[in-house]
Amino acid sequence: MTSPSELDAPCDLDAQIVLDARYLNGSESGIGRYTEQLVRCALEMAPSIRFHLITHPAHPRPIDHERVTSASFRAPADSPQTRLLLPHLRDLGRGDLFHSPFNYLPGELDIPTVFTLHDIMWLIEPDYCTHRLWEKWISGTYYQWVIPRSVNETDRILTVSHHSREEIEDYFPQTEGRVHTTYNGVDPFFRPVSPEEGWPLIQAFLPPRSKFVLVVGQESPYKNHPGALEGFIEAFRDEPHVYFVLVGRLDKPPSDDLRVLMDDPDVSSRIVEPGYVSREQLRALYSLARVFLFPSLYEGFGLPSLEAMACGTPVVTSDRGAPEEIGGEAAVCVEPTSPEAIGAALKRLMGDDAWYDECREACLERASQFTWRRCAAQTLDVYREMLAEPSR
Repeated sequence: MTSPSELDAPCDLDAQIVLDARYLNGSESGIGRYTEQLVRCALEMAPSIRFHLITHPAHPRPIDHERVTSASFRAPADSPQTRLLLPHLRDLGRGDLFHSPFNYLPGELDIPTVFTLHDIMWLIEPDYCTHRLWEKWISGTYYQWVIPRSVNETDRILTVSHHSREEIEDYFPQTEGRVHTTYNGVDPFFRPVSPEEGWPLIQAFLPPRSKFVLVVGQESPYKNHPGALEGFIEAFRDEPHVYFVLVGRLDKPPSDDLRVLMDDPDVSSRIVEPGYVSREQLRALYSLARVFLFPSLYEGFGLPSLEAMACGTPVVTSDRGAPEEIGGEAAVCVEPTSPEAIGAALKRLMGDDAWYDECREACLERASQFTWRRCAAQTLDVYREMLAEPSR
């Protein structure tokens, strides 16, 4: 990782970066947070850099700064129009370099290009992406078409973990040497809050001062929510004072497997689905949970586990891929398909206060290593390297 002294040194990059910022559309998303934090930190660290943002019409100026200009493009970021029509936008010619912060590029551009390929799950594990056959067919076909073309056309690729970098280079051998890891950061907003501050925010859906296991993530197969609930049931079927809190998007109903588990009469009254929660409520949930459970089958990074760590909550996560890499020795890593392994980790953290305290301190230390300034510094290094090469 970049050293602290390097993060404090100003960057001398003098360039205009055209960046697709349409995920800054007013809704919460990981790519949106990544985009905003990257731009804000780069502006702070590089006094001569300028950004020209391609924005969503609903939020035409998501970042108000003297070195930021914007132009709206009326199409969703993850639509074919990005590939086919965005290249004809006149404003793309205003930059020295184009950066797409999501998983593919517009068609061939006349300036150097880089894009952030968060993962290649649609290419290697499409069954993990969705329960719905029509979505797998439509979205899967599109991503299997657009990602390889973007890979072949781009000058550089950014990704968010070494695990993702290795997968990209294995799948696309021609990219070796052109893929750079730029870890995500954790927003300073996510910090431990006291019970006195946190419980008033979440008491509408949890009994005061109750013990609970927290799961956060959209209802997609790779998140392994059925496995999380199976592990919870393994640990706490006969402990009626422990709750299971599932915070997820409202746009996807639970899978059949998850619904069957949620209907289990021994635990159904202890399963809490609060629906939409504010950032303040999410921080309170992270902080007051006894354990954050994140047994994903696949991740490019896994930002929720890092946010939970930053709030001082021990994390039980997968012993594979990016979750293990990001959690490091601070997380409790288990086989995500084993309810027994998940249950044993949950039960020990619930009952062993000394070990809990050790895990809590380790998680706070681990989370402090991931900052958006570090992500921006690594990205600026790639920009500089690209712009120093001979022009096309």
